[in-house]
Amino acid sequence: MTKTPQEILQKLNQAEQTGVDMASPKAVVNHMLAQGEKGSILYFYKPNSVEFDFDKFNAAVAEMRQLKK
Repeated sequence: MTKTPQEILQKLNQAEQTGVDMASPKAVVNHMLAQGEKGSILYFYKPNSVEFDFDKFNAAVAEMRQLKK
């Protein structure tokens, strides 16, 4: 069972497949914005805050990569 919603994992996978630097949250967010994925980006922000949750982002990327194996 995944912790991250399947839609988010798919968006991360698409970003990685297009060559986006997955070590850079800014690059991933810019890619998602270019795709019109504002809602998906909000998943990575802390609740009731404007602070990006880097731990949540890194965990989601690791989970996406683990599922690809």
